[in-house]
Amino acid sequence: MIPLLAALLPIHVAAGFLGLVAFWIPVFARKGGRAHVRAGLVYTWCAYVVTLSAVVLAAGRFASQLSQGIGVAERPDLYGLPLFLGYLGVTTFAAVRQAMRAVATRRVPETLRTPFHEVLAWASIAGSVTVIAFALGLWSSVSPILLGLSPIGLLTGSRMLQLMRKPGQEPMGWFYSHMASMLAGGIAFHTAFAVFGAPRLWDYAIAGPFALVPWLLPTAVGVPAIVLWTRRYRRKFTSTS
Repeated sequence: MIPLLAALLPIHVAAGFLGLVAFWIPVFARKGGRAHVRAGLVYTWCAYVVTLSAVVLAAGRFASQLSQGIGVAERPDLYGLPLFLGYLGVTTFAAVRQAMRAVATRRVPETLRTPFHEVLAWASIAGSVTVIAFALGLWSSVSPILLGLSPIGLLTGSRMLQLMRKPGQEPMGWFYSHMASMLAGGIAFHTAFAVFGAPRLWDYAIAGPFALVPWLLPTAVGVPAIVLWTRRYRRKFTSTS
C-alpha cells in the first residue's frame, strides 16, 4: 500500500499545480471562448485526478496509522487531517462534476438528475456531517479547521439536490451553478496550495494562531467572490432580458 501511495503523491501534486494555473484562465478569458473552454477542461481533469487521488491518499493514511497501532481516540489530530482531505476530495469532485453537468444539460435541465449525480450530492453532505461529528466528538488541534470548512459540503450537496429536483426553475440557473461550482473547486485548490504547496516552495512555516490562516483564507475570500460574481451576472442577464 505504501509504495502505491508514494507513487500516487507526485501525480497528485503535479495535477494540483497544473489545475491551479488552469483555474485562472477561464476566470479572465471571454466566457464561452476557446481559451475559456480549453483551460476549463484542463482544470476539470486536473480536479478529477487531484480529488480522487486525495481520497486514496487519505484512506491510505488512515490504514497506515491503524496498522501502526495508533488509535483514533488516542491521536484524533493524526486522523482529522486525512479525514478532512478525503472529505474535501469528495466535495470538490462533486462541485466540479456539477459545474460540467450544468453546462452539458443546460438545454435539457431535467437530465441533470442521475443516480450517480444524486449519490455525489449526498456524499458531499454526508462528508460534512462526518467531519463535524469527528471534530466535536474527538476535539483536537485540527477541530477548528474541520469546523471552519465543514459547511462547504453541505452547501455543495444541497445546491446540487435543489437544481436536480427543480430543473430549469431559475433562468440561467445552469450558468450560476457552473460558475459557483468551478469557483468552489478553486477554493479547494488554493487551500491545498496555501497549506501544503506554498510552505514547501518558499520554505517557511506559520506557527501559533496564525497557522489557521492558510486553511481559512481561501474560503474567506472565495465565498464572498462567488456571491458577488453571481449578483453581477444576475444583474447583467436581467438588464439584457
